[in-house]
Amino acid sequence: MKKKVLALFLLLCFVFISSGNVFAENEKCGDFTIEELALKLENHSLLVYQKGKVSFQDERGIKPLLIQIKKKGLKNAVAVDKVIGKAAALLIVYGKVKQVHTNIIAKDAIPVFEKYKVEYSYNEIVDYIQNDRKDGMCPMEQKVLNINSPKKAYKIFTKKQ
Repeated sequence: MKKKVLALFLLLCFVFISSGNVFAENEKCGDFTIEELALKLENHSLLVYQKGKVSFQDERGIKPLLIQIKKKGLKNAVAVDKVIGKAAALLIVYGKVKQVHTNIIAKDAIPVFEKYKVEYSYNEIVDYIQNDRKDGMCPMEQKVLNINSPKKAYKIFTKKQ
């Protein structure tokens, strides 16, 4: 599964971002070679290719997206996230990501990407993102069940609790 994510990320990174130019294996994507990206992807939860550079986040859930939006933004980025539900999809749209790939996508994330014309791909589709105990829906997903505005979702997730 990790190889599929890497392959798709590299496809997005090299083909879409480079305007159709496919690079050789020893060439770089940002500051990293393909081999370095393969190693780093296994150890991170979010990988972002933006403005010729690759950055990573390690936190769980939607926190990596929130950190990336706040610190560096996501405008016109290519992102690879391990799991994307509606909450993450709304944040991805809010951040103005251009393209995204995920191992697992929830069914309700797809209409968000389609409405806002974000290119997306995935390895597996699920009915919803589960909570950590695997006995119900993720709490972040519950917060946006009836939310369709990326801006409103961002405000919900950044509001001081």
